[in-house]
Amino acid sequence: MEKLKKLGLVLRDVVEIYIPVTSFVIMFLVFILQIFCRYVLRQPLQWAYEVTVSCYLWTVVLGACLAQRSNSHVVFTLIYDKMGIKGKAITSFLGNALIAFAMIYSFVDSVEFIDFMKMQRTSVLKIGLNFVYMPYIAFMVMITIYMLIDMYKDARLFLGLASPEEVRERLRENMSEAELAIEDAKEIENAKEDEA
Repeated sequence: MEKLKKLGLVLRDVVEIYIPVTSFVIMFLVFILQIFCRYVLRQPLQWAYEVTVSCYLWTVVLGACLAQRSNSHVVFTLIYDKMGIKGKAITSFLGNALIAFAMIYSFVDSVEFIDFMKMQRTSVLKIGLNFVYMPYIAFMVMITIYMLIDMYKDARLFLGLASPEEVRERLRENMSEAELAIEDAKEIENAKEDEA
């Protein structure tokens, strides 16, 4: 069971980190090559646009999964910040439920559409568009899993089943970097005082 878990974590990192990083590097190098060929050699590459657009899509869609895992999406929390911990858990639960429902509801249609796109090919490289749009399927699966995990954590909070450590973790998630630094400094001071 432990080996299966490690394999799952490695596969998750491959999808969320290594593939987007690789596609970003390819996109960047082809972009630089295209600029060089167009403006220095005066011979633009016909295939460069297709590669950069496809790599951009792979980078953004799969990179969004990592951003969701690490809770680093840009959020506007003006009202959310004014709520108590149970209010935050309820609103977070409802928002995550809405996203999870949308992903689950549209999953089969999305897979069928991406499969249908294999009939169309890019104009220069003749790559099937199903390959270009394939990361969206991984995105839907991973985002749904992350939403369900967050919904479980939120439900434990607003039902009063969360441990004090889970409550503390949720409070830390909502702190700014400055507040986290102050909190960490206080913990270090308290640890030093306990030792003395």
